[in-house]
Amino acid sequence: MKKPAEGGKNRRLRLGGLVASPVVRLGSIAAAALGVGLALLLGGSDDRATEARPVRPAPPAKPARGPVNPPVVVLLLDEFPPDVLLGRDGLIDAARYPNFARLARESYWFPNASTVYDSTTKAIPGILTGQMPREGTRATASDHPDSLYTMLGRRRYRMVDAEEATSLCPDRYCPGNGSRDLSILHNLASDREARLSRWIAKIRARRRTLYVKHALLPHVPWIFLPSGRQHRLGPRDPVPGLASPRGFDDPDLMEVNMLRHLLQVGFVDRQLGALMARMEREHIWKRALVVVTADHGYAFQSGVESRRRASDSSIHMIAPVPLFVKAPGQRRGRTLRSYVRSVDIVPTIADILNISPGYRVDGHSAFSRATRRRRHVRVVERYFRGAFRISAPAIERRRQAFVRRKLRLFGVGPERGEDWRLFRGIGPNRELLGRPLSELATAASSGVSARLANASALADVDLASELRPVHITGTISSGRRRKRDLAVAVNGRVEAVGRSFFLEGSPRETFAVVVPEWVLRQGRNDVRVFEVRGGPGSPRLIALG
Repeated sequence: MKKPAEGGKNRRLRLGGLVASPVVRLGSIAAAALGVGLALLLGGSDDRATEARPVRPAPPAKPARGPVNPPVVVLLLDEFPPDVLLGRDGLIDAARYPNFARLARESYWFPNASTVYDSTTKAIPGILTGQMPREGTRATASDHPDSLYTMLGRRRYRMVDAEEATSLCPDRYCPGNGSRDLSILHNLASDREARLSRWIAKIRARRRTLYVKHALLPHVPWIFLPSGRQHRLGPRDPVPGLASPRGFDDPDLMEVNMLRHLLQVGFVDRQLGALMARMEREHIWKRALVVVTADHGYAFQSGVESRRRASDSSIHMIAPVPLFVKAPGQRRGRTLRSYVRSVDIVPTIADILNISPGYRVDGHSAFSRATRRRRHVRVVERYFRGAFRISAPAIERRRQAFVRRKLRLFGVGPERGEDWRLFRGIGPNRELLGRPLSELATAASSGVSARLANASALADVDLASELRPVHITGTISSGRRRKRDLAVAVNGRVEAVGRSFFLEGSPRETFAVVVPEWVLRQGRNDVRVFEVRGGPGSPRLIALG
């Protein structure tokens, strides 16, 4: 690859006293998507810096040498497209995701990071070994004898390991690890929050310790809320198949599921805050090396067979992953827009610690020239049939479009108060939202009724418990195959609108909406489902049952 001319695409700009790395093209995600100018594109904000002054070009400096043998904390999330975090200025939406925003302010944030594989049992080994996935290998230490564990184990690091789909830590460092049950489905079914909390509680004020946690979050099932509560207690949806390929053809259902995903991302943000608070209480936050990333993304697309497999049309949502690296002693965050890959993480950790991995790695340090010169994203195709490759400008354009769509549907979090905008951007007839039924024309249905799948939970809400049944779903007895516009009223006021749908292979008309948890009250909640007829100026609500 030809080296860019001096002062060209590798130019750095100083914004408001902060030095930011360049964006590969002016079509980068923050500016072209949201039209806020070059200052925003480089990670600033429109009131913080309105001019960009070029300075002497130079590569991003490697972090200064921190404490010897610092604690190393690695949190691996799952099924996490990072663009869901972004607000209008190209920065992380600090109102909705305050802890991710804080992490970006105090670490190296790599918004263009990507995975090398779209499946957990190959992607996680790539992160923890720095080696490209190989066909025929299992996610075990015997098939991956060299890894972050052996790199630090040779330096007498203790291991506090909590893997959920792999067993890469060798038995000599993690006794009994090789005999663990690696069933992802079993671990998804229950106790995800509890397992993460137990790992956080094990963090102590001691050196030479490697903490690794793979959390199956914000992976489906989507059941958690930003408050820390859950909208159901079990892993299964009240109506089976709502988040399965049976409903992938319906764009309205996709928007409801995207909302559920965003709520669970808010829960992950809360757990990240608990991790940082624990490290601060143990007085190791400042001196620790912290890495937060994910195995792969998730594609919110309609008309597809899979939302987890990379393809030419989904690579912009499957390949990008969040990546934050806080160096020991780091006090000030920086946004570096290099196209870092998941196999670069172990070499980056070795680079920051000023040690050698001690074995061959396929990645490069995030601060290396090789990484800074990379101008594409490449993901190995499932089952090793080939690879998907996309240029930096092309993936940026696609990511911009996704961010625009997300902001159009869900807006950004408010500076204070309740996040109503998150719930009020999807569905038809949104002018009905918030209106009392007493102000609307209503009538009884003739022979069509709606059945709530979670009626018992709504009939006896305990606000002191962890359950908030805000995912209101059920079926409609109609005998027809035509979708209808719906409004759902909770305690006498319209709190959600949507459209009915038909899951593949099912003759039943189905509906699903999500309401804010603060609209629920103690005890019995009156939930009514209406069909909406008429135009925007004179809507009529027909009660379904």
